Amino acid sequence: MSTVKLTKWGNSVGIRIPTAIITAAHLTLGEELQIVANKKGTLTLTPVTNPQAGWTDAFNAIADSKEDELVIDLPNEFDGEEWR
Repeated sequence: MSTVKLTKWGNSVGIRIPTAIITAAHLTLGEELQIVANKKGTLTLTPVTNPQAGWTDAFNAIADSKEDELVIDLPNEFDGEEWR
């Protein structure tokens, strides 16, 4: 556990997060975080995840496997219930 002090940063207020906390949270420099405050004043920082993260690696793995046959007519919920 560490303590930090709120400091002026341009027109905003900021804190410095100690390296030990960054390391323990597995964060990296430049990573985007979402910050939320609850009614008691507790702040929660959560890394913003990219829903497309890993798509390039997955695509390349499929392409490298040479199993790139087109798949058609897979049953799905939308086609069975929603499509009219």
